Amino acid sequence: MSVGGGFTLADRLGAKTQACRVSGCTRTWLQLSSKALALGGSASVGPDDPSAGMCEPCRNKLRGLRDAQRPCERPGCSGTWAWPVMAQLEAFAARRSPPRGLCAECEGTLASLERKEVACAAPGCTRTAVLTARDQLMQAAPPPPAEENGEAQNGGGDDHKGERRGVTIAGPFCSECDRVLPRIKDRAVNCGIDGCNRKWIWRADEQLGYFAAGRPPDPPPRRMCEECRATFGKLLDRDVRCRTSGCKKTWVWSRSDQLDACHAGKPAPKAPARMCATCFDSFSGLKDVERPCRRSACKGTWTDKRGAQLARHVRGKTGDPYPRYCGECEKELGDLQDREISCKTENCPGTWTWKSEQQLAAGVKPKKMLELEAAEEAKAEAAAQAAAAASEIKVEGAPPAPARKKKHRKRRREVQPPERRCSACAEFLAARKTLEIPCSQCATPIYWPPESQLQTHLGNWAMPSLCGACKRDGIEAARKVAREALRAHPFGVPEHHAEPPQPVEAPPPPAIEEPAPETPPAEGA
Repeated sequence: MSVGGGFTLADRLGAKTQACRVSGCTRTWLQLSSKALALGGSASVGPDDPSAGMCEPCRNKLRGLRDAQRPCERPGCSGTWAWPVMAQLEAFAARRSPPRGLCAECEGTLASLERKEVACAAPGCTRTAVLTARDQLMQAAPPPPAEENGEAQNGGGDDHKGERRGVTIAGPFCSECDRVLPRIKDRAVNCGIDGCNRKWIWRADEQLGYFAAGRPPDPPPRRMCEECRATFGKLLDRDVRCRTSGCKKTWVWSRSDQLDACHAGKPAPKAPARMCATCFDSFSGLKDVERPCRRSACKGTWTDKRGAQLARHVRGKTGDPYPRYCGECEKELGDLQDREISCKTENCPGTWTWKSEQQLAAGVKPKKMLELEAAEEAKAEAAAQAAAAASEIKVEGAPPAPARKKKHRKRRREVQPPERRCSACAEFLAARKTLEIPCSQCATPIYWPPESQLQTHLGNWAMPSLCGACKRDGIEAARKVAREALRAHPFGVPEHHAEPPQPVEAPPPPAIEEPAPETPPAEGA
């Protein structure tokens, strides 16, 4: 209340506002003068009172405080330290929580310790951390409870929906790692399997290890979510058979390559076709080779691929490959068709197959190629005739040009199939040998070769019963009888006395001279 002149009643009475003497307290208390006390004001606290110079809240708090024994800050220590009343009042005034301290024994131990350098606790960090005396004293701290640390050690799962945690590794840390600790938190990362939209948690402890090892945090490591881990987590390195034909060696399909081939929602992939290390080294040193066409009259070539060379090398074949046709011959061979040719044996109804490969080797061209060549020749001939007609145009005053002779087109030679026997005739000849047939009159052996037996089998010839000599004698005897009959009947023999016609026999085979028997040496020679 202003009394005039801008002064308050407290100013008129000489009252003063004093700050509370308790450290950390921001309140004040009112100190009255002798005038105010004479007017009936309350007496101030005496200077010997412990609460002198304090504000009202601090004075009231002081009345209920006593020296307290606090447990030692060092984990595992059962000692206590004294927390005095004034320190408690300062904590009350500053609104601070009760402090932590060390017992007398731990204080003595702390005084005996010195600072030292130790390895940084971050995984993969090669720097050193400075360990103070107090940090050394506190190293006896037990590990955090399992329920608090268990999730931090798990790198996957769907717990990314929960609270993000920081680094749970206990120090000491170097200055660089200690500087990034506050910024590292658990991070949700996309699943590494193609087609999967779920996430896994990259824990802060692992991120700290990445930073300590000097690896950038982006991009994060490739891992699987829990669902994909259950499907593809059992994949291991596999030994897969080499793709080279004939090779029995294997190559290793690593787990990482298998995971690259996995796709969400599908079963594990099949192994790709690859070569083993030995085959791959051999394959790298090979080159494609141009080799001549299998057809002798062709000047073309075909490519011997290095894959085929490798297959022969694996099987131990070091020579040249089996000959093949070039591209043009392969095309002609595809246009040709197998033909059935009559057997060369007389009166044989069988046929043999003239293969397309044999036709190509003989020079037979397919119909399509013949038609194209004929069209080209006709076009060339028409152009020649047109040029000749243009040159025959008479010029006034010029003598007539002599008539040109027509060029006869050269007849195309048609390739004829070779003469061969059918399979039945060939098998018959292969299974037969020359027979010895005894003559029905003189018992002289008649040699009957397989070719003649084939004609007999086909019904063209009859098997002989007389040798050549006996047949000659019979013919001469028949001629002699005919001459005698002609002498006796100069005008001819009656029809009823005529001799019946003789059956037609096969011509006698050429006489085969038998070796003369060896005569024993004469006695006394």
